[in-house]
Amino acid sequence: MSLKKHLEELEAFRATNNEPGIANACFKIGDIYLQKGNWGEAKEYLREAKVICGKLGNEEGSAITAIGLGDVYRKTRNHQTARIHYQQALGFFEKDGDEKKIANLMERLGELARDQGDFSGALEAFSRAKKICQNQNDELGLAHFNEKIALVYRSHGQLEIAIQSFEEALTYYERHRVADRLAFVLTGLGELQYKMGQPQEALDYLGRALHIYKRLGAGKEAELIAAEIFAIEATLEDEGKGVNKG
Repeated sequence: MSLKKHLEELEAFRATNNEPGIANACFKIGDIYLQKGNWGEAKEYLREAKVICGKLGNEEGSAITAIGLGDVYRKTRNHQTARIHYQQALGFFEKDGDEKKIANLMERLGELARDQGDFSGALEAFSRAKKICQNQNDELGLAHFNEKIALVYRSHGQLEIAIQSFEEALTYYERHRVADRLAFVLTGLGELQYKMGQPQEALDYLGRALHIYKRLGAGKEAELIAAEIFAIEATLEDEGKGVNKG
């Protein structure tokens, strides 16, 4: 349903004072504005939905709208308020035992921690989400959170652990043939291997990533990887010339 239709629906609910309908319409409108990046409008409608859900004793509705508000506050860099809303939602879903929603919130809390430069907080959140995926035999979830964990370690210079996490993600993405994520992880491994002083391994990973990006028709990504490969090969050639001169 379009934004216009949802707004019309909201007015109809307001005319009859249908509070559950108002809350539902406000949530949908707020979510549309959130996807559009219109933070002010999103916050206004999501707040109204959350207030009504609270008044009606709809705990699940309150939790779901709290997630939306947390997203708005994170996007507008109001980290503390975002955390409060995510924690409110987490409390409900922990009580409800909804592991998938818990993992989803741990991802959000992990990203929030990354935004704030909280290395240990990000790892703790992503690791909890990873454990949930492990318990549910969710291999793509495991790949996803291994990728997240690798990025945290990479940003803090712990390259060997980052490589281990990327390699674990690679195993699952290869098994499930998730081409775009596979290419991303191969790129990450190539860049890390180069930083670790392993240019040939780097070229191997980057070459595989380039092949996938070309197959996917991802021209921009392919161009960037090709430039990285060219730079590494040029460096190796220059080093070879230097050795020969010596």
